Amino acid sequence: MSLITLRHAVVKSTISGDTLVIKPITYALSNENEQRISLNYIKAPKLAHFSRDSTGKTQFTVDKPYAFEAREYLRQKLIGQNICYTVDTRISERNRTICTIYLGKDSETGENIIESLVSEGLVYLQKQIDSFVINTSYQRLVLLDKQAKANKRGRYSKTSVANHIRNVQWTIDNPQLFVNHYQSLPPLDAIVEFIRDGNTVRCLLLPSCYFVTIQLAGIRCPMFKHEDNSTHEPYAEEAKQYVEERLLQRQVKVIISGVNKQTLVGTLLHPNGDIALYLLKEGLARCADWSLTFLKSDSREQYRTAENFAKDNHLKIWHNYSVQRSHTNETISNGLSAEVYQGHVLEVVNGDALIVRDLSDNQVKKIYLSSVRAPRAVDFQLKLSQNLSNSKRQQKLKRPLYEIPYLFEAREILRKQLIGQTVQIINDYIQPASNGYSERTCCTVYIDNVNIAETLISKGLAKAIRHQQDDKRRSSHYDALLIAEHRAEQKALGLFSSGSSLRSVIDLVGDENKSRAKSLLNNLQRNNWMEGVVEFIVSGSRFRIHLLKNDFVISLLLSSINCPRFERCSTVDHNSQKKDNEPFGAEALAFSEENFLQRNVYVDIQGIDRGGNFIGRLLTEEKRSVTLMLVQVGLAKVHSSVYGRADHKELLEAEEKSRKERLGIWIDYEESLAENSDDDNDNQSEYTTADESISEMNNTIDFNDSHFRRGAISHITSDLRLYFQYSEQIQALEQLQSDLQELFISTESNEEYIPEENELLAARFSIDNQWYRACVEKIEENNHISVYFVDYGNREIITDLNRLMLLPSDYAQLPVKAHKYELAYVRLPFGVDQREKIRNALFDATKNNECLIKVEYHEDNTDYISVYHANTKENLIRTLAEQSLLVVDQGHKSDQLQYF
Repeated sequence: MSLITLRHAVVKSTISGDTLVIKPITYALSNENEQRISLNYIKAPKLAHFSRDSTGKTQFTVDKPYAFEAREYLRQKLIGQNICYTVDTRISERNRTICTIYLGKDSETGENIIESLVSEGLVYLQKQIDSFVINTSYQRLVLLDKQAKANKRGRYSKTSVANHIRNVQWTIDNPQLFVNHYQSLPPLDAIVEFIRDGNTVRCLLLPSCYFVTIQLAGIRCPMFKHEDNSTHEPYAEEAKQYVEERLLQRQVKVIISGVNKQTLVGTLLHPNGDIALYLLKEGLARCADWSLTFLKSDSREQYRTAENFAKDNHLKIWHNYSVQRSHTNETISNGLSAEVYQGHVLEVVNGDALIVRDLSDNQVKKIYLSSVRAPRAVDFQLKLSQNLSNSKRQQKLKRPLYEIPYLFEAREILRKQLIGQTVQIINDYIQPASNGYSERTCCTVYIDNVNIAETLISKGLAKAIRHQQDDKRRSSHYDALLIAEHRAEQKALGLFSSGSSLRSVIDLVGDENKSRAKSLLNNLQRNNWMEGVVEFIVSGSRFRIHLLKNDFVISLLLSSINCPRFERCSTVDHNSQKKDNEPFGAEALAFSEENFLQRNVYVDIQGIDRGGNFIGRLLTEEKRSVTLMLVQVGLAKVHSSVYGRADHKELLEAEEKSRKERLGIWIDYEESLAENSDDDNDNQSEYTTADESISEMNNTIDFNDSHFRRGAISHITSDLRLYFQYSEQIQALEQLQSDLQELFISTESNEEYIPEENELLAARFSIDNQWYRACVEKIEENNHISVYFVDYGNREIITDLNRLMLLPSDYAQLPVKAHKYELAYVRLPFGVDQREKIRNALFDATKNNECLIKVEYHEDNTDYISVYHANTKENLIRTLAEQSLLVVDQGHKSDQLQYF
């Protein structure tokens, strides 16, 4: 009889109550030396399992009674333990090795596992065959089985069989609900049943018996490639082996944290600690930014520390790692000094950038919030692209702030918290120029120790940029941003909600919107002081304001002051732009931008100009007058229209004070020279002042003076501009009109004639069907042609091309007969209704009778006149003033007045 060889191994796993997977004690890292063995003489109840048939349909089986108890008995005794065993027989056709195993180093002192299983009543003895009759080992097992039956052990007990069958849950219908239920509970007990790779395992949760796949939170191990002819990532096998040796079929604690594509994300706690932490320290994993959000702050710090340890020691996956310069306490590799400085916030640019003034050197800088991605049009266009045509998809947004969902809310969060405030700025990195974007300085911004980027993301109004794994150009508090985004996503806030949150505003800015703006004037005037936000500053006294109550965007000119003009360069010819700029225009613009841009204000509308720009007053949130502030620093002059206003004395005193202190525009002002100059001008000027005009009202006027012209008022516009026909030209005008009627009555219309803008032609007036000379001012869609009748001053929109004719050159060369003027020495009312009353009163006073006019002064290419009845010599301006329709401007000098 030959000696039986005693072999030694380590138990890797237990497949059932009678089958094990073992590895030699001296094994390599690979699984090539693994061996599957079955226990001799016994048969364990079958465990439940699932499989797929030939059609791909999943089939599930159920545990046999005591199957799980038998497997658990072996697992608890043998996993990771040294055993010795003998090979009793081999069944080659089934590839089975039948063995007797002992727990320990030898068969004399070691526990016979087969006998132990039989003694516990957890397995069946195989049917007796001839060879078993004389086999002492088998006979001993028969006696042990009888004793187990007598002692009511295991399957011989009187308890219900149903109590020993697991109700295995192979799938989870709704993983998110599952997480929500277990997330708040203490860590769950579990048995690790399978290791897919270093950071993905399959566990049996106890006592619920859910079979779940868990992805380790916070790390990523090298992956296996399952495609044909593909190579696994380096150290993928080592990472899997590392986890198998420590966790396979061990009982662990599981912390369920979240879901990733129907897979649970969590943490596995071995009695010796967190397995993910050990993988990081060994260099077998790296931190995964996206899933670090599932961990608590102290755990995240531990993970980062462990990863850095492996990097510094060049372990495993980091063996070729080259240490990069950090973004703290030294210069970053891209050249940015990792400084911390104080800044004053001047402007919020969309939802991820700021204009700040560095308080250390007073330089204005544009900075971007590190690792923050504000809402973008492309994010929402991708969702809607299937429903949009290519032309609409490529259409450029006119006002992105209001047309991109949640961008306005993001901007408002930053504006309300930061504008005008002093913040702490940490330079994190410089983003190099790429894809059409210029180089960007990216920073972390704090106000009152609060990371403003984290606040923005936590409300779902921005997202954290997903950097490449080894990209050091990221926020110095990147993990906090990821956590904030994760929580916003869980709460379905902002960008993570199903809504769109578009801000619907009514744009009243520009020529295309001036008609609508004028129609809303009376409504806005009745509202008195309205809350708004200064969205843009064109010049020192011209603002674009968002009225919050009505969601109107308007252009506002400050009344009562003249501010130096400054034109922003918008063309290549910068020199031509600079010629239009006035001294201190740039300073006035800078002052307004620093003090009023993106601030809350109160608006009082007083009127509107012909370009659709509203005219009115502006107060800061602290109820300070913007007009007064500009005058106080010498960046505006008080306009003559201030007389009669409640604050006119305060404005005049402020102007006098800034003049004496030589502030701003008054820097070169010399009072004595100015007075002498005024005296000289009074003596030499061909124009009169308002005071002189008033004096003329009470004294004899020489109407034979050559400055007086005789004629008739042909038209008065809604903004009180007068068109005057000279008496000496009336006869020529009548002859012209007679010739035009005779010419075009016998001329057939040319259907092919298409007029052009600025062309002088003949147009048929709709009231009397007579032909007049007219100039084409504008051509719009559907043949809406705006014409100006050059000999009378009125205008009309013509849609019928048959009412337009080509004008012969002889008639086109004749001078125009209607001359444009404005009323002198008056303050015109802002209200449309009040101006209409004055217009009607002038028409009634003249009634197409002859008038006398005198040019009092000339400004901005316009002559300002006084008007008299030719017969009665009545001063019509004085008459309207006495009727309280007009206010005479008592303090005007010809170099001060500016009409809106």
